[in-house]
Amino acid sequence: MRLLHIIVSQLEKNTKGKRADQWISAQKDMPSRSQIKSWFAENRVKRKEKALKPSDLVFEGDELVIEIPDPEKPALEARPLDLKFFFEDEDLLVLYKPRGISMHPGASRSHVTTLAHALIAHSEKLSDQSGEFRPGIVHRLDKDTEGLVVVAKNNEVHEELSSQFSNRSIIRSYWALCRGRFPDRLEVDAPIGRHPVQRKKMAVTEKGRNAISVFECIKRFSAGYSWIKCSLRTGRTHQIRVHLAHKKFPILNDSVYGPNATKAIEFSAAQRETLAQLQGQALMAYELGFQHPRTKENLHFQAEMPDWLKCLTSS
Repeated sequence: MRLLHIIVSQLEKNTKGKRADQWISAQKDMPSRSQIKSWFAENRVKRKEKALKPSDLVFEGDELVIEIPDPEKPALEARPLDLKFFFEDEDLLVLYKPRGISMHPGASRSHVTTLAHALIAHSEKLSDQSGEFRPGIVHRLDKDTEGLVVVAKNNEVHEELSSQFSNRSIIRSYWALCRGRFPDRLEVDAPIGRHPVQRKKMAVTEKGRNAISVFECIKRFSAGYSWIKCSLRTGRTHQIRVHLAHKKFPILNDSVYGPNATKAIEFSAAQRETLAQLQGQALMAYELGFQHPRTKENLHFQAEMPDWLKCLTSS
């Protein structure tokens, strides 16, 4: 256990003060709100040796002492992966998630290596805002979708990035190959929720959450498929895959939402071989842009076209 001494400041004297839990949460490099809540529940926050309640008021000049317990053994072990990093500083990092790699362990806490394991191996400092099994993870890509993701190294940055996702100020663009002759532009505003029968799938349903996707056609191929750009205005599970399947333009190689998407399409021999070797849907997150929470710099990243996409768009 270690003792953290904090002098309350940034409060005017002779005021009614501020709640202890709110003031502590607002300080730099503090853990998640749930962790701070546990400090109070375990009587670890004290003023003049008296334990404080979350609702107790603190005043400028007060000295608070927090008994911080020794860290528990990490729930996830470090397992390095060969990852491509686009940016890193003391607050965040941007990297390319390969296809076939889950963002974090599932409910069963599988022994399969995930991006979460690799992040622990790469950095000792990651936010815990999303819980112990999702260190630093602000947003997610499906296991078999590759592309750019941003990871937070502290909770303050994590919260700010989450806010940018919520207010739709973050740029997220995807490339996909879908069946059919796609229109020049298509906006889909259709709620997404759990499939009423197949509970592991998502579907367009009246009881679902609001979901908006914008699609633009890049190129149409005489063989019977199209290359499109996908932009998200919301971030629902499997949103792009569900919306395209709903509009009868399923993504190629999507075994869940488009199992017959490649049927009758006239691929070349090389393209068929590429699809046979491609693990999962023909979808990648190629563009990511956001404002750095601390420096306020506008950051923008774009990944190169992967070999499978080059092959399938070469005709």
